Amino acid sequence: MKTFFRVVAPFALVLSLGACSSSESTPDTTMPSAASPTNPTDSKMAAPTEISVIVGTDSSPDRIEEVTLGANVQVTLSNPNADDEFHLHGYDLSPGETKMGEVSIISFTADKAGDFEIESHITEDVLVIIRVK
Repeated sequence: MKTFFRVVAPFALVLSLGACSSSESTPDTTMPSAASPTNPTDSKMAAPTEISVIVGTDSSPDRIEEVTLGANVQVTLSNPNADDEFHLHGYDLSPGETKMGEVSIISFTADKAGDFEIESHITEDVLVIIRVK
């Protein structure tokens, strides 16, 4: 009988200690299997629509950039020849003064349909029209 307790007692002790675990829950660290379906909108936002404008190089009141309604848009603006200040009409966004040769970015969600001008507040020239549809 002593041999029985020497063999069984350690197993009983391990089982009883496992049952006395803390009431705090630990996070589930299991990884989903490769076959499990995922929804990409849950973990990542769509990449923004990127538009680049260099004053005097590819800026023009005739330049129209079309974006989809609801898209995230990122417009990179620079003026290699002078300090400038840019403004997106209709969304009333302006990154403030931009030093000569530096880059400014206007980021927004295209949640209004229509044509929206980006202009220089220094020269009042229209640099590009963002068409949201």
